[in-house]
This record gives sequence, structure tokens and C-alpha cells, in this order.
Amino acid sequence: MTVKLSSPFIEALALMPRGAEVNDNVLNSSSPSPRTTLKIVAAMWACGWLVFGLISIISLNGRGRAGRWVPEWYLDYNSTKWAKLAVIGWWVCVMLFWPIIWVIVLFGATGRIIKKRIAEWKEARKERREMAAVAV
Repeated sequence: MTVKLSSPFIEALALMPRGAEVNDNVLNSSSPSPRTTLKIVAAMWACGWLVFGLISIISLNGRGRAGRWVPEWYLDYNSTKWAKLAVIGWWVCVMLFWPIIWVIVLFGATGRIIKKRIAEWKEARKERREMAAVAV
């Protein structure tokens, strides 16, 4: 499948001036071609995705007794071949699906905070009622 990179949409994405001569030498040109600009954007996007994936792996295992790179459940499997493959699969899943994982983590944290605040509110309300009953 051939992708046509001379469409107005791609040129707009590349933020290229219209009618500029094609110059693919990125280091010597102040205005590279749309194709080159798209390659640069794709490379930077992929690098950013991998960096945030690594940050996610470290953050998700930050409190583990096995260290930052290995999930805690790995210690229970005595370093078998299947456990090592499972850890590699886990790394790949986190690297690919970190946006979904962080949405779930944030919803879980928000839910716990809301649950805690409701429990505190109910406790304070119960204490106020008890104080009102004692005062009467």
C-alpha cells in the first residue's frame, strides 16, 4: 500500500510552506520536505512512547520488593522459564498499553480518594448526631 505524502492534509500536518522546493537534507535545510518532517515526527513520537512506557514500568513496580524492573509476582515462581517469558510479556504490554493502564490507575486512585472522603463525611455526621443526642 503506497501512501501519498503530497496531499494538502499531510502538508498542513508537516507545517510546510506551499510551493517550496523539495530538500530532504534535514541538517542543512531550515524547511525540510513534508516526507522528511513526517519521518521526524514519527521518530519523535515513537521515542516518546517508549520513554513513557519505561517510566510506567518503573512507576508500577516502584514499591516492589523485587526492584523496579521486575513485578512482585515474579518472585513467587522461582525464576522458571515461563515466569521469565511472562515478565517479558508484561514489559511488552506495559510499553504498548501504558495510556490505558494509567487511565485505569487514575480512576482507581480517584475512586479510593472519593471513598475515603465519603467515609470521613459519614463519620463526622455520625459524631454530630451523637453529640446532638447527648445534648438533648
